[in-house]
Amino acid sequence: MTSDEKPTVSGGMDPLGDIVLTVRGDSGNGDAPDYELPPTVTLDQAAAILGIEPEDAVVQAREGLFPERVIDVGETPGTRFSVPVAPLIKRVGLDRVRKALRERG
Repeated sequence: MTSDEKPTVSGGMDPLGDIVLTVRGDSGNGDAPDYELPPTVTLDQAAAILGIEPEDAVVQAREGLFPERVIDVGETPGTRFSVPVAPLIKRVGLDRVRKALRERG
């Protein structure tokens, strides 16, 4: 997939039965996805992708000011957040998301 392609992102299952986002380039390379990514990432991972300090990201998420939608997944409200990956891909591009996820594991 080249950097100027507009990927198609959809849901799918990986071989182990986990839900993943399947990302395909627009060059039509058949049915196999180019990449499989998690449907959501932690707030820290999303902050790294967007170039935001993790502490600032928590404050923004609690105040509803984070640049992308956040999902409150903690047992106590406002303590743990996830961020959907598809809007991050749209905002900053697939390469940047993949690189950040590889680096942070």
